[in-house]
Amino acid sequence: MLDLEALALIEANQLTNEQYQKFLDEVEKIPSDKSPIDGKSARLAFEFMEDVGSRITETLHIRKNDLDFGTGIVTITHPKTEKQCKCSIWRYKDIYTRKRILEKSDKDCKVCHGKGKWKKPQRTTFTPRLSQRLFDYSNTIKDNDLLWPTTRQSFWVWGKKAGRIAKINIFQQKDERKIEGIFLHLFRALCSKRTTRDAKEDPYSDQLVQAKLRHSITVTDRYTKVDINYLINWERKKYGIQSI
Repeated sequence: MLDLEALALIEANQLTNEQYQKFLDEVEKIPSDKSPIDGKSARLAFEFMEDVGSRITETLHIRKNDLDFGTGIVTITHPKTEKQCKCSIWRYKDIYTRKRILEKSDKDCKVCHGKGKWKKPQRTTFTPRLSQRLFDYSNTIKDNDLLWPTTRQSFWVWGKKAGRIAKINIFQQKDERKIEGIFLHLFRALCSKRTTRDAKEDPYSDQLVQAKLRHSITVTDRYTKVDINYLINWERKKYGIQSI
C-alpha cells in the first residue's frame, strides 16, 4: 500500500518561512572542498538572491563595487536579457515569425564587440535586512573582486544537499519537466512572493514587483512606471533603515 503522506510533495510556492530558515541553517553547515567560499558565504549568496531577486548567473557576476551601500542599489552587470547595440542594423528574417537577424555591426565597437547585442547593466535594490552583513562581508575583499567566486554547479549541489538534509520536499512543474527539491530559480520566485505579500497595501504593488525583478514594461506601463527611487523608499519604510 502506498504511503501517500511520505510521497507527498508541496508546490514550491508553498515553502514556509520556517522551512526556508531551516534550509539556510543547513547550507551554512555544509563545507566545500572545491569552492573557494565556505558555507557561511554560500548562505549569504542564497539570501542575496532572495533579497535582490537576482538569478544565479547574475549573482555570480556581482562584484564589491557593484554595491552602493549609501542608496541600497545593486548594479546587475550580467543580466539575462541582451539589448541591441546602436552600432548594429537588424532586419526581420521573414514576415511570419518576426524574428530579427543581424545584418551589420561594427566589429570595432567597444560595447558589443561586433556581436550586435550586449548585456546592458540593470539596477535593482538590496534591502536593509541584508545591508549590514553584505557590508561586513564585502569589506573582506577588494573593490573589483567577485562576491562569490565559484560556479553555478557548486550552488546547485549546495542547494540540493541542504534541501535534502532539511527535508524540504518541494517541486515545480515546468512545461518540459518537473523539478524536485531546491532549485536555483526558487530564490527569485521567493523574492517576488515576499514583495507581493509585503506590498499588498501599497497602491503600486504590482509595479513595485516589476521594478524589483527588472521586468520589461509595455508602452502603457510607462505612464505608471514605479522607478527605483520609489522602490528604495518603500523598502526602507518596510524593512527599516540601517545606516552604514
